[in-house]
Amino acid sequence: MSTATTVERAELLREASLTICGRREGKTTSCTSCLRKADAVVRLVKGSDLNTVLVPRIADIICGSAGHPCGLCWDKATTLVLELRP
Repeated sequence: MSTATTVERAELLREASLTICGRREGKTTSCTSCLRKADAVVRLVKGSDLNTVLVPRIADIICGSAGHPCGLCWDKATTLVLELRP
Protein backbone atom coordinates (compact mmCIF):
# COMPACT_ATOMS: atom_id res chain seq x y z
CA MET A 1 0.00 0.00 0.00
CA SER A 2 1.48 3.37 -0.97
CA THR A 3 1.90 6.23 1.47
CA ALA A 4 -0.81 8.25 -0.32
CA THR A 5 -3.22 5.33 -0.10
CA THR A 6 -2.38 4.83 3.58
CA VAL A 7 -3.01 8.51 4.32
CA GLU A 8 -6.30 8.45 2.37
CA ARG A 9 -7.47 5.36 4.27
CA ALA A 10 -6.49 6.89 7.61
CA GLU A 11 -8.46 10.04 6.78
CA LEU A 12 -11.44 7.95 5.65
CA LEU A 13 -11.35 5.95 8.89
CA ARG A 14 -11.06 9.16 10.93
CA GLU A 15 -14.08 10.72 9.23
CA ALA A 16 -16.16 7.54 9.48
CA SER A 17 -15.26 7.01 13.13
CA LEU A 18 -16.27 10.61 13.94
CA THR A 19 -19.66 10.02 12.32
CA ILE A 20 -20.09 6.80 14.29
CA CYS A 21 -18.95 8.36 17.57
CA GLY A 22 -21.18 11.39 17.13
CA ARG A 23 -19.98 14.47 15.30
CA ARG A 24 -20.13 17.77 17.10
CA GLU A 25 -18.34 21.08 16.98
CA GLY A 26 -14.83 20.90 18.36
CA LYS A 27 -14.64 17.10 18.35
CA THR A 28 -11.65 15.95 16.31
CA THR A 29 -11.20 12.30 17.31
CA SER A 30 -13.40 9.36 18.12
CA CYS A 31 -13.09 6.76 20.83
CA THR A 32 -11.18 3.54 20.18
CA SER A 33 -14.37 1.49 19.98
CA CYS A 34 -15.81 3.68 17.23
CA LEU A 35 -12.52 3.59 15.32
CA ARG A 36 -12.68 -0.22 15.29
CA LYS A 37 -16.29 -0.06 14.12
CA ALA A 38 -15.28 2.38 11.37
CA ASP A 39 -12.83 -0.14 9.95
CA ALA A 40 -15.58 -2.75 9.57
CA VAL A 41 -18.02 -0.21 8.17
CA VAL A 42 -15.55 1.16 5.60
CA ARG A 43 -14.75 -2.35 4.40
CA LEU A 44 -18.47 -3.00 3.87
CA VAL A 45 -19.23 0.32 2.20
CA LYS A 46 -16.20 0.30 -0.07
CA GLY A 47 -16.72 -3.34 -1.02
CA SER A 48 -18.02 -4.37 -4.40
CA ASP A 49 -21.46 -5.47 -3.19
CA LEU A 50 -24.18 -2.95 -2.53
CA ASN A 51 -27.35 -4.66 -1.43
CA THR A 52 -30.40 -4.13 0.70
CA VAL A 53 -28.82 -5.49 3.87
CA LEU A 54 -25.87 -3.11 3.85
CA VAL A 55 -27.42 -0.28 5.90
CA PRO A 56 -28.93 -2.62 8.55
CA ARG A 57 -25.59 -4.45 8.89
CA ILE A 58 -23.71 -1.18 9.32
CA ALA A 59 -26.30 0.13 11.79
CA ASP A 60 -25.93 -3.05 13.82
CA ILE A 61 -22.11 -2.74 13.84
CA ILE A 62 -22.37 0.84 15.04
CA CYS A 63 -25.02 0.12 17.67
CA GLY A 64 -23.71 -3.26 18.80
CA SER A 65 -27.32 -4.25 19.24
CA ALA A 66 -27.38 -7.81 17.93
CA GLY A 67 -29.93 -7.09 15.22
CA HIS A 68 -31.92 -4.25 16.75
CA PRO A 69 -30.10 -0.95 16.09
CA CYS A 70 -31.54 2.28 17.43
CA GLY A 71 -32.77 5.10 15.21
CA LEU A 72 -29.64 7.21 15.71
CA CYS A 73 -27.42 4.34 14.52
CA TRP A 74 -29.70 3.83 11.48
CA ASP A 75 -29.19 7.50 10.64
CA LYS A 76 -25.42 7.20 11.06
CA ALA A 77 -25.32 4.10 8.85
CA THR A 78 -27.32 5.82 6.13
CA THR A 79 -25.03 8.86 6.29
CA LEU A 80 -21.93 6.68 6.00
CA VAL A 81 -23.25 4.80 2.99
CA LEU A 82 -24.22 8.02 1.23
CA GLU A 83 -20.90 9.72 2.01
CA LEU A 84 -18.52 6.82 1.41
CA ARG A 85 -20.07 4.88 -1.44
CA PRO A 86 -18.35 5.65 -4.77
